[in-house]
Amino acid sequence: MPSALPLAVVIVAGIVYHVAQKGSGDASPWPMLIVAYATALAMALGLALTSDDPRRWHFGRIECVAGVMIGLAAFGIEAGFFFVYRAGWKLGSASVIANVTCTAVLALIGITVFREHLGATRAAGLALAAGGAALLVRG
Repeated sequence: MPSALPLAVVIVAGIVYHVAQKGSGDASPWPMLIVAYATALAMALGLALTSDDPRRWHFGRIECVAGVMIGLAAFGIEAGFFFVYRAGWKLGSASVIANVTCTAVLALIGITVFREHLGATRAAGLALAAGGAALLVRG
């Protein structure tokens, strides 16, 4: 079984992220994003400077293309959730609906592109998650 620590970091960071987004009230999104990305840059730079990994400063094609894609995606997620919450979506609904939809699409990509196996248990889990998201939309 893979280590649960990285997943725990993602979960805790996700909770902090959504609470901060929802709790930012009528703040302007652009200065907030500038501060957020400056913080992320400082953290990444600090970790790169203290890393023993000799590849830490290798900016090859993969790092650049993936970095640009991740940056664009992160910006879309950040700005998107900012406006989703300002449009009145509930904290407990918006992220679940977005994540279940992403999960369904990623499951299809995993199966078709990365040849991941979709067994009955995973299919049932996707169906239950979709049903839960549908109930959240109606509630």
